[in-house]
Amino acid sequence: MRLQKYLAQSGVSSRRQAESLITSGAVSVNGQVVTTLGTSISESADRVEVNGRRVHVEKPIYRLLLKPRACLATLQPAGARPTLRRYLRDPEPGLQVVAPLDFPAEGVVLLTSDGELAQAMSKRTQRVPMTYHLKLQGQIDDDTLTRLAKGWRWENKPVRPEAVAALATTGKNTWIEMVVTESRPRALKAGGDLIRHSLLKISRVRLGGLSFEGLAMGGWRDLTRPEVADLRKRAGVDKD
Repeated sequence: MRLQKYLAQSGVSSRRQAESLITSGAVSVNGQVVTTLGTSISESADRVEVNGRRVHVEKPIYRLLLKPRACLATLQPAGARPTLRRYLRDPEPGLQVVAPLDFPAEGVVLLTSDGELAQAMSKRTQRVPMTYHLKLQGQIDDDTLTRLAKGWRWENKPVRPEAVAALATTGKNTWIEMVVTESRPRALKAGGDLIRHSLLKISRVRLGGLSFEGLAMGGWRDLTRPEVADLRKRAGVDKD
């Protein structure tokens, strides 16, 4: 395994940050400082230290949780407001919330101790498609959906849906399905502003190839190995 990947999987840093640690001389292997990127090590035989502290690679955790509305997507205490700790009362050290949803939104979020994957999916240019069911105020015609599908800009970044389709309407409100490589609910709200229809509710029903199906609200499950491999591939995480 390459040294920078070992450091990323140990939770020390992202892979890019690990490269900086190596070139700065902060990393040693078997007591010898290593500054060459691409150095290969044995997970079982070599002793790796960062600033004199030994680090170990533990098997990463990959967990899908169906976040309820009116819940903060964090594992940190937040006073009186409920957080995901209500559903994971004793979360493992190093567990991060990836692609968090806003307090009023509901849907699937990823919890992982894989720092490399978390880093890749936190970038503004992340490429994992996410499927949302969005409730918009008013009745929306085909021309308006076409306009929405062409995309918009938010915080100087283009947001371009891969697909937009109507699901149902009551006359007063319309539900649509949108597939987009965007994890920030506020960017979706900007899409509603573009077509002058207020975004009333957000529900993320898929994250990559991972669906909410089979999960009760607040429920969670660990990912299978094929699901992990698929998600890492979609996120563009190197395998070597």
